[in-house]
Amino acid sequence: MTTVAMLTHLSIKNLAVVDAISIEIAPGMTVITGETGVGKSLVVDGLALLMGQRAESHLVGQASNKAELCGIFLLDQVPDARAWLAEHDIDSSDSEVVVRRVINTEGPSRAFINGTPMTLSQLKSFSASLLDIHAQHEHQALLQRDSQRQLLDEFASASPLAENVSALFEAWSALKAKQTALLASQKDRADRIGFLEYQLEELDKLDLQPGEVGALDAELLQLANADENLSFAQQAQRLISEDDTGGGLAALQLARLALGKVKDPNLGTARDQLDQSLLQIEELNRDLLRYLDVGQSDPQRLHWVEHRMQQIHDISRKHRCPPEQLISLQASLSDELAQLSDSDAAIETLSDDIQTAKNNWEAAAARLSKKRSKGKTKIETLVKNLLTQMGMSSARLEVRLTPYNQPSRFGLEETTFLIATNPGQTPQTLNKIASGGELSRISLAIQVATLGTSAVGTIVFDEVDVGIGGGVAQTVGALLRTLSAQAQVLCVTHLGQVAAQGHNHFKVTKDTNATDIELLNDSGRVEEIARMLSGLKITKKSLAHAREMMTSAQSA
Repeated sequence: MTTVAMLTHLSIKNLAVVDAISIEIAPGMTVITGETGVGKSLVVDGLALLMGQRAESHLVGQASNKAELCGIFLLDQVPDARAWLAEHDIDSSDSEVVVRRVINTEGPSRAFINGTPMTLSQLKSFSASLLDIHAQHEHQALLQRDSQRQLLDEFASASPLAENVSALFEAWSALKAKQTALLASQKDRADRIGFLEYQLEELDKLDLQPGEVGALDAELLQLANADENLSFAQQAQRLISEDDTGGGLAALQLARLALGKVKDPNLGTARDQLDQSLLQIEELNRDLLRYLDVGQSDPQRLHWVEHRMQQIHDISRKHRCPPEQLISLQASLSDELAQLSDSDAAIETLSDDIQTAKNNWEAAAARLSKKRSKGKTKIETLVKNLLTQMGMSSARLEVRLTPYNQPSRFGLEETTFLIATNPGQTPQTLNKIASGGELSRISLAIQVATLGTSAVGTIVFDEVDVGIGGGVAQTVGALLRTLSAQAQVLCVTHLGQVAAQGHNHFKVTKDTNATDIELLNDSGRVEEIARMLSGLKITKKSLAHAREMMTSAQSA
């Protein structure tokens, strides 16, 4: 059995006729069966709501005023989902992600991813990387042109080249935008140059130096307090050295002489400490004397510093920036002036660069077109063969590559999947197919043909077996089982031939007005498949047939 798994748990509460169901979903192909009218498609409906489908209040059951849905998905196989979570600042450290939706009878519904509230559009964007439902048109990725293009590119092994084409287009577009901006700026270039020259002349005249503002602030503080500082320093020096009371220094010197006469060794440490204190005080006295010798107030310097600071602040206010940013502003204005002055040369250089970028894009886009053309022919043939096996021998897929009217980041052509289901019919887009069963089989054929190229981890099929039976139904079931080797497959079916191919089997039942679901063991599966083959009356023959079909599927 396959080891690929995505959806591991689904719970639905109070949705339509579902009171409460909670199921664990294993890897591989899971089939969901039940008699007509029991509500087996509610599992698909619940998953569609988890993907962001619009919710109507009438979907809420009678048990309460809200319905709740919860799905747990593994992230190991889906790097796109992890990238989405990281982009939206949602924790993705665990291997699982929990998607939850609450639908209220009154007021809007609410959605959560790992407990973080999400908008409906965000829920749709995220769930598109997890789940693909092949039932209702609005939930099929294959109906989207972008998905069709990506699928063809992946099938043709052209995805890296497609990414390169997109990057080259962006580089080309950026150069054209830059040139456009330069050309537009030329209209007012003379006025702008004159204005820049005036601003730069003012800044050049100011000649502000790096770190000057901070240095002037410090000097201004010092000069403004020079007289007071000298007075306090002189007072401190007198108190330390010599005044009428003897001074601190003289007192310490006398104390040192007195201790020097003591012959008790126990005071040796005290004498050492006093010596150290005396040395420090003498050094302090010398520092104060030097400060008093050179320190003096300087009114002229103070006036100059104040005037300089006023100039700097006046110009900074004019440019609406802090004084410290004037130097970087000056550099920025100089660069702009240089660009405007050399704009003619810059435009000419850009023209050469633009032509080179265009040539690079065209060359890469041409290579991409060749790969797409080869992949188109191959996928059309594979899908045709698969549709024939599924009873649609007249159907054919056409992958149309239509040239864009203008250059595009996606290459030279638009990719469209078209289908014709009858001989002589003009191929139409997939969303024009009227039959849900036909559309599901076409989607299945495309999925199997492109096996291994899709990044979606879980694929859900509903009504895939409408209008078929016998050998065709067995083929459809076998193809679904084959597809489950690359992606987890959930299939709602009413055909025993399809159900027999499943790795896991859920049966939906309805008791009074409530729907329930149970995982069947082997004997239960045999009985359910026998019922699907023969109707309400289960015979030994139908049981044997069901057992044979299961054995054949498991040994394939």
